[in-house]
Amino acid sequence: MKVLHLGKFCPPTEGGIEVFTYDLLGYLNKIGVKADLLCFGRKDEFSMYKNFSFFSSKTHIKLNSAPLSLSYIKRFLKIQSDYEIIHIHSPNPLAELLTIFTNKPVIVHWHSDIVKQKLSYLFYKPLQQKVLKKARKIICTSPQYLQTSIQLKNFKEKSVVVPLGLDFKRLSFGKRDNKFSKFLKIRKNKKVVLSIGRLVEYKGFEYLIEAGKYINDNVNIVIIGEGPSYDILSKKIKKLKLENKVFLFGKVKSIAEYIKSCDVFVLPSISRNEAFGLVLVEALYFGKPLITTNVYGSGMSYVNQNKKTGLIVPPRNSQALAKAINEILSNEEIYKYFSRNAIERFKEFNIDTIGNKILKLYENVI
Repeated sequence: MKVLHLGKFCPPTEGGIEVFTYDLLGYLNKIGVKADLLCFGRKDEFSMYKNFSFFSSKTHIKLNSAPLSLSYIKRFLKIQSDYEIIHIHSPNPLAELLTIFTNKPVIVHWHSDIVKQKLSYLFYKPLQQKVLKKARKIICTSPQYLQTSIQLKNFKEKSVVVPLGLDFKRLSFGKRDNKFSKFLKIRKNKKVVLSIGRLVEYKGFEYLIEAGKYINDNVNIVIIGEGPSYDILSKKIKKLKLENKVFLFGKVKSIAEYIKSCDVFVLPSISRNEAFGLVLVEALYFGKPLITTNVYGSGMSYVNQNKKTGLIVPPRNSQALAKAINEILSNEEIYKYFSRNAIERFKEFNIDTIGNKILKLYENVI
């Protein structure tokens, strides 16, 4: 079986969708499916990453965050006939447009609605709906997202829920950076609440910082990530005089050891832009109790099972975040209960489990 995946970014770029896609491609190739990736990169090339092949197409421009490339179009038209299935990772407008010109079975992997670009979506909507109508199957990453997606409302009968997954081998420890020594000092004689993500508004880090006013004195908060909100968040920490309690770490080389060494993992996102939260799965692997927010339609509430793997609190509520943190870290019995369940829950997101579900979809559409 040969499957061409149409993605956005090429290796080694690793956002949440890319991490999942690379692990999925690696697993599919391991079990005998020839799964390749067409993606946007810095130059035109054909290369290998781990154990799958990818076609990099030079990005010419970006339009409302959507990469556009003449090379991407030419490469697709040249190679698509070599594959039995076309698997799109959406949203990806150019890739979706190209599937109109293929007679191959199309699977759409629905990672997120188009949320932010409301004006441009009005013009793009007819094309998007045409692609969804053509698709044999639509993969949605959580029941919550499928049930609440207006953009998928006419196609629920052909939609299936298959969550994101990852290869636990990627959670092996990389080379320690200098920041990890600082992390160890912060957690000396203290418990650490960890959060990881791009520093943008929808991640809700400002509310986690505010929670620092209400958490117990034996707890520190560490936020890992970079992005346009870094200076805003840094000023907020200073304004609230929380410099000795809340720490921004910026980008680190390898997040695995930070997750393993923390006590609780928090994802305080405030909007449906947080469609799933793959980093939560990484925290489950290490048995970390989770605290997430009850964002309408977000898959966070699918990954984190309330009062089983952690706690779910209202979004934009720093006191609720602090209360959940204090509750988990003040009760050893509850902590161990959540931790055991987290390790068990991870098995549902192992890339072997997810890859086999997607393989069955492939077999059904051919």
